[in-house]
Amino acid sequence: MDSTPSLTDCNLFATKQAARFITQLYERHLAPVNVTSSQVTLLAVIHERPEITMTELSEMVVMDRTSLVRAIQPLSRDGYVVQKSEAGSRKIGLSLSKAGTRKFLDALPHWRAAQKEYEELVGKDRAKFLREELMAVTQR
Repeated sequence: MDSTPSLTDCNLFATKQAARFITQLYERHLAPVNVTSSQVTLLAVIHERPEITMTELSEMVVMDRTSLVRAIQPLSRDGYVVQKSEAGSRKIGLSLSKAGTRKFLDALPHWRAAQKEYEELVGKDRAKFLREELMAVTQR
């Protein structure tokens, strides 16, 4: 007879719980610069990879295209992300505008403070180990 599994045995519950906790920590630090943790992640990727396509960005952040379009809209509306397409191409490259680069750079000290607090909570070595293990999960 199978017993009902406990929430402590559920991988989904554990990862969602940890993700919510970590997100709240970063959101608290990023609030003064009026950017969400999801937005700062997108700004960071686009900053690192100018002209990244929506498909590439979608794959990098493991987000379906529809959700990604919704996440990019406020960044585009506020003038932080610009979309460029090559003549005759359907590919749209995303880059940061000057305002977007400023917003990203303004957010960095707050992101660093969140990183520091998280590493103080879980330990720097453990944080690195967890990060590497979680990144490995998404590598196909």
